Amino acid sequence: MPPDSVLAYAAVLSEELKRASGGLVRAAYLHGSAALGGWLPSSDVDILFIAADEIPAVKLDLVARSLADSRRACPGRGLECSVVSRSAAAAPRSPWPYLLHVVTGPAEPGGSRIIFGADSPGDTDLLMHYAVCRAAGWPVSGPPPEQLIGPVTRQQILAYLAGELAWGLEHAPEAYAVLNGCRALVFLSAGQLVSKVAGGEAALRGGLAPAGLIQRALAQQLGRAPEQQPGTDAAAFVLATAAALNDAANGLGQNGNGR
Repeated sequence: MPPDSVLAYAAVLSEELKRASGGLVRAAYLHGSAALGGWLPSSDVDILFIAADEIPAVKLDLVARSLADSRRACPGRGLECSVVSRSAAAAPRSPWPYLLHVVTGPAEPGGSRIIFGADSPGDTDLLMHYAVCRAAGWPVSGPPPEQLIGPVTRQQILAYLAGELAWGLEHAPEAYAVLNGCRALVFLSAGQLVSKVAGGEAALRGGLAPAGLIQRALAQQLGRAPEQQPGTDAAAFVLATAAALNDAANGLGQNGNGR
């Protein structure tokens, strides 16, 4: 179950968006670490909102302002959320269109960043947001997520995870890169979507990666050791994992098992 502080924040925000949109924001689902476990006060609050297809631009602008203004009440590092149309959620596919994306937090100029889908070709990250919502999303409002969100194939998830590992190795701290590799291996071997911390713990139990490397990454993730850039051993593990994911993705047919 998500932390009480996150649930309370998400519930208030969901009601505010319903008012701002005139009832056209129909559902809200917590995903990310708040739903998968391993959420920390330094984590983002990840929410997917689903709106009616016919939501007008003026209502969407009010929704964007409400989301940006919520940064002061956010219990975590910041809010990261997307608003998608009901039809886009029902049949997820490239180019992964969305109506609105809002990120808040200290790293954002002025405290928030607003991107309207009309100004963007799409967001590949929605692929994983949909998959996590279907597997473990917490319904803040609306029906169970699988009633509104269509499936994403296993092949698509494997390819996405491989790309995310390559990005993390180049742009993120060691804990992010290594623990994402661990949870990618959990999905590859067991078909389960888990948090970074749970992925690291599962990799330790299953001997999926060098124990010292995983313990070092977990210590960084949990604030027991300072962050650092990926070491040589971390890079080797992440690259090997990405290669295994790509091999598996390329070996599946077009009708891979969706989740």
